[in-house]
Amino acid sequence: MEKYTRDKKSQLKEKYTSDLPRVGKPPSFYQRMGSQAPSLDASIQVVDPPKPLSLTFKCPLSLKRQTIPARTANCQHLETFDLLTFLDNISFSDLFLKGILRVLHRGDPVPPHSILHTCPICSTKAPLYIDSLILSSLTLHPDLMSVTVSPSGQLTPPTPTPDHPCVDLTSPPLHTGQDTGTSSPLPTPD
Repeated sequence: MEKYTRDKKSQLKEKYTSDLPRVGKPPSFYQRMGSQAPSLDASIQVVDPPKPLSLTFKCPLSLKRQTIPARTANCQHLETFDLLTFLDNISFSDLFLKGILRVLHRGDPVPPHSILHTCPICSTKAPLYIDSLILSSLTLHPDLMSVTVSPSGQLTPPTPTPDHPCVDLTSPPLHTGQDTGTSSPLPTPD
């Protein structure tokens, strides 16, 4: 029984890898910038540019670098999971109960992109696809474990950033439109 399961999963991996659609999402899907926390003291201005978003290549299932990045068609998150690891983790009973083996049916096979799967990241249920932008980045950067998402939605190697923010203590504070009435001018030395 174990050999049968192993053989079927191997066949599924080949079928899914060759038949799943490669989808290139629009750049707006990848353009998500983290928000910068406002300064608690209006007289101190943090002048660091917002930190670019980092996207990891680490599969949330195996904790290893992905080879074929996948997600469901309804997922809204940037993260992907490794397709081969995902298929390895499908239980023997799920192969039958969820009809996944219909993909391998000789007489009337069902295409892999029509089978509903549950995303291991967000639990959304939909057909799978391979993210072509992340796949090309994995190929271009075989040694990287993460990339930076540029404001234009491009995936680039990460650049080192300083560990400390730049703080401007000399410029006058920006007017926020909220006057608390508690600020007073600093005394000047005599």
